[in-house]
Formats: sequence, C-alpha cells, structure tokens
Amino acid sequence: MKSALLRFPGVARARVDRSETGRLIARVLPWGRPSGNAETGALSELAEISPTETRFLHDEIFVAESYLQGGVVLREDAIVFDVGANIGMFTLFVAARCPSAKVFAFEPVPEVFERLRTNVEGRGIPARLFEIGLSEQDERIRFNFYPEISIMSCRADYAAFDNERHLIQTYVDHERAAGPQGRETHLDAVEAILAKDFEYDERKCVLRRTSAVIDEVAVPVIDLLKIDVQRAELDVLRGIDAAHWPLVQQVTMEVHDEPGLPTAGRVDTVRGILAELGFDVQVTEPKMLAGNGRFSVQAIRPGYADDPRPVVAAVGNGRPLDGAELRTWLAERLPADLVPDEVEVVSTLV
Repeated sequence: MKSALLRFPGVARARVDRSETGRLIARVLPWGRPSGNAETGALSELAEISPTETRFLHDEIFVAESYLQGGVVLREDAIVFDVGANIGMFTLFVAARCPSAKVFAFEPVPEVFERLRTNVEGRGIPARLFEIGLSEQDERIRFNFYPEISIMSCRADYAAFDNERHLIQTYVDHERAAGPQGRETHLDAVEAILAKDFEYDERKCVLRRTSAVIDEVAVPVIDLLKIDVQRAELDVLRGIDAAHWPLVQQVTMEVHDEPGLPTAGRVDTVRGILAELGFDVQVTEPKMLAGNGRFSVQAIRPGYADDPRPVVAAVGNGRPLDGAELRTWLAERLPADLVPDEVEVVSTLV
C-alpha cells in the first residue's frame, strides 16, 4: 500500500498503521512545506548526496517554485527536459504537480545519477533518465564532483572556487537575516562546507550535443526546457540546431554572469539568443543570491498562451492533499482489504 500511496501526485512520504481497534490508517506527508526536522519531514527517505543541499533544493523548487517564475507553466501532457537534474528534485516536482507530464532528465555525474534513478524509479515515475550532460558537442570531459555540495559540481574547466565560497556565504547570511525560523542547524551545516575548502573528486563524464539527443528521443515538442548546469548553460543552448528551436516553447534556467570570469556579460548574450529566436524573455536576480552573478531567466513563446491543453501547474496553484480523495484513488487500484479505513494528511511523519 505504501508504494501505491507514493504514486499519488503530491505525496512525499507515507506510512500505514493499524489502530488498537483494528482500523487501517494511512498517514501521508505532502511535498511543498518548508523543510523542517530532517527525521520527520518530507525529505527523510530520499536518496541524497547531502541532507543540507537536499533541503535547499526542496525549498527552492517545491516551496519557492523557482522554475515556474515569470509565467512559466506546466500543461497537461507536457514534455519536460530537466537538464542538470541532480538527485531529481525538479523531476519529482513535475510528477507531483503535473502527473501527466513526460520528463527527460539528464545528470552526468555517476554518484548523483544513481540517487536520481533511485528517487524517480522508486516512485514509479515514468521519466526517462540519462547519465549524460547536454552540451554543444559530444565529448567525454573531466568534472569536479563536490561530495559535500553536489549542486556545484561542474566541468573542471568551468570551476570558480572563490565565487562559490562567496555564494554560499551570501546565501547563509541572507537566510539568517530573512529566512524562515528554526533552520539554524541547517545553516550551520551549509556554512561548515566553507571550512572544507571545496574538496572534490574528479570524474570523467559524458556530454552529448543537445540536438543529437532531441533527434534520438523524437519528441514532437518541448513544453519546458529547464537548465541548471553550473556555467555550462550557454553550451546547452548552442547545442540546439535551428531546426529544433521551434519545438521549444518555454525555457527556465539559471544563468551565470560573473564579473572577472568568462561568464561576464552572459545574461545579455542569453537574452539576445532567446529574443532572436522569438521568445519573450524575463531576467531576475534571486534576492538570496544577490551580488553573486546568478540570474534566473524565463523565456516563453508568445503563442504558447493559445495552446489548447489546460494549465495544470503554475505559481501558487498547487492543491492541498485531500485524504478522502486519496482513499478513493486507492480504492480504484487496490484490493478491498488493502484500502485504508482512513487517510490522514500530516505535517510530520516519524
């Protein structure tokens, strides 16, 4: 029954107990609440590299809905490319908010990819997973893999240690001053990464030209191209052939634009590329990372608003879990003796 509960859109964790009176009680914990206690919260059963970054990813993606900003939406049966999938948090988000979507997730670092596969396949999410990165050309290249903070893993030739240190300190300072309460332990753990001087392991990772993969998977459209690839975002865009750009309807991406580094001026470059291709482009600088050369870019084709498929997910339109609805859903899929007498939606789960 637990595996069935985890397949219901929006359920992060589940537990089934029998009460003293013999009633079968299912308790479910939803995604999307600010990550609290590591043992009782939504993230405690995820395969992860680091609990610290898992909490950051969850709050950025599920709580702040960072990749749905700027008018980006998920339509029924959307096709999504998750480029830089890490352990799969955005893929899990899409499955929770738009269960009819088809996700193609790309993660080149082997250790991180294994967590992605565990988190996605363990929940029966029908995504296609690729142990590769997307780029401008096919190649096998050296990556720096950071075991303490894998989201900053990158091509070795794109590493910028001083910038990463400053970024982490800025995030911690902002969250201590303006973030939610009760996260001192989490922030201490993030700050402790700085003391370890960004220890990393070298990995050889496979990159494929973006359009070569689009040809192989033969998708009729890419409703959303999400890119978060640590200074390699321009490579992903330049790997898309002119013939494939009409397939892409929306782009949501992190762009690095760091004075004194090769990425300087990149926001204008990316904005120019996407505008030239016919997208309406919006650029913002996340408050928690201000002054660190990290920008959020959303690009939407003007005609996408006329797509007849209904919008399933947009900023702020997430539906709370309903225990009665979930029980009915289970009754349609499980033998009668496995259907719980009651489904409770809870805020913590031990």
